Amino acid sequence: MTTTTTTTTCHTCGALFPYEPILCFGRDLGAHLGKECPACQARAEKQRREEKEEERMQQAYQMLCATLPPDLRATEEEHPEFNRALWRVVGRWHPSAGQRTLGIIGPAARCKTRALALLARRVISGGTRVCWTSAVRLKDAAHDRMSREREISALAREHLRECLTAPWLFLDDLGKNEWTGAFESQLFQILDHRLNHHLPTAWTANDHPEAFLPVISPLNASPIIGRLLDRCTMVDLRERE
Repeated sequence: MTTTTTTTTCHTCGALFPYEPILCFGRDLGAHLGKECPACQARAEKQRREEKEEERMQQAYQMLCATLPPDLRATEEEHPEFNRALWRVVGRWHPSAGQRTLGIIGPAARCKTRALALLARRVISGGTRVCWTSAVRLKDAAHDRMSREREISALAREHLRECLTAPWLFLDDLGKNEWTGAFESQLFQILDHRLNHHLPTAWTANDHPEAFLPVISPLNASPIIGRLLDRCTMVDLRERE
């Protein structure tokens, strides 16, 4: 088997270009194949990259629509009432070995949820799956998992499983839930699992987790609050008043 250099015609643009046939007993093994000149190959590769990026963007947009409610998807940094100072802090946060959790605490109407939504949108745009939930929804799922109606139970268990294992978890409005035994049990399992498996979690609350101490059962209070604060970057809007 030998190689030599000759010229051939590009089947795309018709231009002549140098070509090295693969000869075996005097026959070109690639003679039956269409050949493209380097310029056409470069254009085809660029088109493939653009199509792949377009497909990725479409998948990310579908994931975004399936994850965030329309009002949160429409959050704009330039809106006059948006807390850009908060977003500058939240937008710079990235999980690391020592900081697995992001907590945003402060009074209502300070754009905690919208800042969290922008962070979720950025993560999704990078192609990473996230789970978005609220403490109330999580509480409902904790109870519905034991429902006698199979469909309700299955949906609840799937949501809890997603909260447990999603690459990112966004938990909004912690503290607006009822602190029931079922909720406490599921919340602890989720937080503990995510910390142990290095899965980032971001949550919001009006109060510092230690304020939940009187309303969580004595058995679960310290474990839950400890998991919320463990390796947590805390953004306290009360300090920015």
